[in-house]
Amino acid sequence: MTYTIRGTEVFADVVEDEHGTITQVSFALNAPSPAHVEAAALTKNLMVVRQETQNGVLREWVEEVPHANFFPVAVLLEPAERNAQGEMTTEPVMDTTYSVNLVLTGDLIRKVDENGWFLWELLLLEWMGLGAETTVNDKVPGLAMSGVSLIDMSKVATRQGVVA
Repeated sequence: MTYTIRGTEVFADVVEDEHGTITQVSFALNAPSPAHVEAAALTKNLMVVRQETQNGVLREWVEEVPHANFFPVAVLLEPAERNAQGEMTTEPVMDTTYSVNLVLTGDLIRKVDENGWFLWELLLLEWMGLGAETTVNDKVPGLAMSGVSLIDMSKVATRQGVVA
């Protein structure tokens, strides 16, 4: 899944309606933990910190901004092995890092900067231009910034790799 923004190919899937208006932008991220993704999302205004006081106790949490939908994904690295009777002989191996599909919709994909550039375009162009080349799980190419990798999902061969 790739998309071209003003001549630069980015690792994203873009959905357009019948009039050519973009209605959804999807991309996949991988990081050592959810906290890494949250930190990156906070700096890019895809998540915000909320606070409230209840019974004199301050409670703080991080949440997605409207129209930024984060979908955690379990990644199977090696399937379980089974014998002729169907009994599992070897446990499956799951990725212990944090993978997430991010889907942007609605007003979020229509926000522009002072020069008329869509903010989601600037985010992806920054990642493509400044991200360090990496390989996630020794299989999938990506670009890492601040410990979070933007994954080239076009190189994922399994059905599991499809961004919903």
